[in-house]
Amino acid sequence: MSVISFSDREGCDAPFMLLPLVRYRRGPLRVVGLADFGLADQNAPVLAAGMPAPPTPLAEAVGAYLAGLDGVDLVDMPKLHSHIGERNNPLFSQPDTISESNTLRLELAAGGDTSAWRRKSIYKKARSKFRRLTEEGVRLVEAATPAERLALFRTLAEQRNDRFSQLGREDSLTRQERLNFYECLAALETSECPFTVLALERGDEIVATLVLLKNDLQATAVLVSIGDARWHGYSPGMVLFAKAIEWASENGVRWFSFGTGQQDYKQRFGGQPQETRRLLMPLNSRGRLFLRAREAHRTAQELLQIAIGKNGLRT
Repeated sequence: MSVISFSDREGCDAPFMLLPLVRYRRGPLRVVGLADFGLADQNAPVLAAGMPAPPTPLAEAVGAYLAGLDGVDLVDMPKLHSHIGERNNPLFSQPDTISESNTLRLELAAGGDTSAWRRKSIYKKARSKFRRLTEEGVRLVEAATPAERLALFRTLAEQRNDRFSQLGREDSLTRQERLNFYECLAALETSECPFTVLALERGDEIVATLVLLKNDLQATAVLVSIGDARWHGYSPGMVLFAKAIEWASENGVRWFSFGTGQQDYKQRFGGQPQETRRLLMPLNSRGRLFLRAREAHRTAQELLQIAIGKNGLRT
């Protein structure tokens, strides 16, 4: 892993941008990517706050640097969003990017109307369900200390693991490195910790938990869990998402992102799709061969699915 500093002159103490990179092998292929290690929903470099625009456009500077990397066959950077806060992401506009997917993002103060999203029926339903929960002694809490964040996160991890086991699916939080990552964030001793945990609790019982990563402009939902099955009729997950969106609005956040995936329940809360792009830049013939093979494989998969649909075959 390395961190590349971009500035207008050598030895400058105030860089315009920091780019964390990691080199690894994918079979025989030598790859450079962003150091997200599969944990990030959105990838971007770090831009300096309050700095003037650099003399050379950052997108051009980044492209030139990546094109000149030695000992690399392919640059592969997924999950690129168009903006970092309100500034352009210089990786998103690279010529070798391809469309990857979409995420949903809700603007909490669209057009100066801070309550437009609140009028959707889903929020009325969530308020009704929350009243029923409060009648059962359930309350909304926000973890205020590192110890509280850690305790709620560990409960979330246990509930999530139980749920994935019931579904017969692998839970990525059982990987120690991922567990360590979130626990390190939760344990940060700072008033500006981005790791925010909201929960519905009844006494010592946790009904549902939601983890957000938050800064001044955006809050992103990254992890959610639901507790005992007897609460499912109260739709605690829906209630908690609605409460998290209200919490973000009350704390001056401009955007609420629903993270990866286009699940139906997310679309009910509103929001607009944000395109995600992937940078795939071959740096030599080996990298170009890999991309041609990747495209051929994808085309074959699409043709197979078409044939299955036409003939009524089972996969």
